[in-house]
Amino acid sequence: MITMSYGGGKQTVAMITLVLEGRLPRPDLIVFADTSYEVKTTFEYLDQVVQPALKEIGLKVEICGHEYANLDIVKGDSPETSAVLLPVFTRQNGRIGKMPTFCSNEWKQRPIRRWLRDQGVSDTDVWLGISLDEAERMKPSGMKWYRHVYPLIELVPMHRLQCIHQIDNYGWRVPFKSRCKMCPNQSALAWRQMKESGNGDFEAAVQIENEVRSKDSDMYFHELAIPLAQAVELSEAQSDMFDGCDSGYCFT
Repeated sequence: MITMSYGGGKQTVAMITLVLEGRLPRPDLIVFADTSYEVKTTFEYLDQVVQPALKEIGLKVEICGHEYANLDIVKGDSPETSAVLLPVFTRQNGRIGKMPTFCSNEWKQRPIRRWLRDQGVSDTDVWLGISLDEAERMKPSGMKWYRHVYPLIELVPMHRLQCIHQIDNYGWRVPFKSRCKMCPNQSALAWRQMKESGNGDFEAAVQIENEVRSKDSDMYFHELAIPLAQAVELSEAQSDMFDGCDSGYCFT
């Protein structure tokens, strides 16, 4: 059995087009782990572009809801007892540091495994959207029933830029970055673009940061390690040569 883990980014959308072209085998299931914090553009692209095309071949992207996650952003009610899942920035000891990333495992990987079990799946290859330029991210799942496969490395080798060309050549517009609206792994450029979109995602991210900082004031979503709204105002006069969000911290 083949399960495709769909993340809504360029790599997994490229994989969808390869399936539609017959260059990758047809998966039995395609599943997207909805963290409930995904940027609006990811679902717009899914509903407007991907789902209609898959429907024509009798497939669709199934949604694994956030109820399959056991933890939310912050566990605990005080700085002494709280643990944050997001890789937030801090200013402890006067220097900017970064917390480890736990949200990918708790909001993507484990929920998908629980969802598959609920569907009666007990043995499957799981396609992950990691391209040749990210080969260092390849690792075995450590489980006999749930085996990682990397189609963009092992079956139809492609770099990220080739994935973009594949989508464009297929005739689809290239999707925006898929990520949680409050993801600290976003670049300064991505934050500015989110604010400029005017679709409410940036304001929601600011509200989420305020809620997190009400429990621990030494947590920030922006790499400048100052409150998000203030950080974006400071960075609006700057320009970024590279926006690294698509390099991948979750299933993409």
